[in-house]
Amino acid sequence: MIEPEQWPGMGYPALMTHGLPRLVRESGDAKPRVLLVDDHRALLERVSDMLSDEFDVAGLATNGAQGLDTAAQSDPDVIVLDINMPLMDGFQTFRALRQAGSRAPVVFLSMVDDEEHVCEAFRCGGRGYVLKSRIARDLPSALNHVLLGRTFAPTLSSVSRLATGGGHAMQVYDDPKIFLDGLAGFFDLALRRGDATCVIATPEIREGLAARLQRRGWDVGATSGHPRYLAIDADNALQRFMREGLPSPARLAEIATELDHYRRRVCNTSSRLTIFGNMVMSLSADGNGDAAIALENLWTTLTQDLPFLTLCGYSTASLHHPMPNLYPRACAEHGVVSHTNDVDGY
Repeated sequence: MIEPEQWPGMGYPALMTHGLPRLVRESGDAKPRVLLVDDHRALLERVSDMLSDEFDVAGLATNGAQGLDTAAQSDPDVIVLDINMPLMDGFQTFRALRQAGSRAPVVFLSMVDDEEHVCEAFRCGGRGYVLKSRIARDLPSALNHVLLGRTFAPTLSSVSRLATGGGHAMQVYDDPKIFLDGLAGFFDLALRRGDATCVIATPEIREGLAARLQRRGWDVGATSGHPRYLAIDADNALQRFMREGLPSPARLAEIATELDHYRRRVCNTSSRLTIFGNMVMSLSADGNGDAAIALENLWTTLTQDLPFLTLCGYSTASLHHPMPNLYPRACAEHGVVSHTNDVDGY
């Protein structure tokens, strides 16, 4: 798992837009300084204009060598770096920036929607990946997230490949069917790599996911089921550990221990457990956002030393109503953030 760096002193509340809440700075905070590097000058100027309300565009560079010089002069807080540039590509430029002493987090830009390409960007040390076809929607969000120490991943499959050991990720979605299609790919990848898997979710999610996995050839709906696929009802799980409106640390610790025993029983001891949960949806629907955030925080604490990759699903509806401040609080509890393609702009 890529460990997030700490960026203290940057408080970001939520600003409601036509889509998801946008993470913005507290009044009076200096705008983060961003350096833009891309070999297409027209794109640089469009992106600069788009970011100018929230960021101080510290410089524009049209090639890697110019990017190195501008970074040394401007000392940016974050760098947007095109991958496919002549002479010195984005990966080479990234390594040169690190050799020159720059520690600013980097968000890569690319026209290539390929998982291996995405994973190479993260393997070399990138903190975000944005497709050029989605710049207007994704880039401001990616920059805000990496400045707060998180990783911005474009797809669930890249989340799975990023977190080779474990971690705590969230995906925001609008259309449940589109989300389930991606979730099925996420679990298919986990099962193929030999992970133990577990889904703790509402009946609609469990049934939709099982049907999609069956179509991919996984026997998860039969009476015996697949030995590495465990399905748990979200309400039953909540009843086990919720006490007086908040999650009980002791009860939740019991569940984490049981899941680790399950992982060890069905796999070898070094294998990962891939988990999806949407219990927070039930809690937020009841207006208990504090319990949802407490659950996320406790789960991170309880599993940080375990090979658990936990993915939490948040619908856009749950982030707007009935608790509009849930989005920044939920983001703060996760190391990796992603969203489905149909989610509106940030």
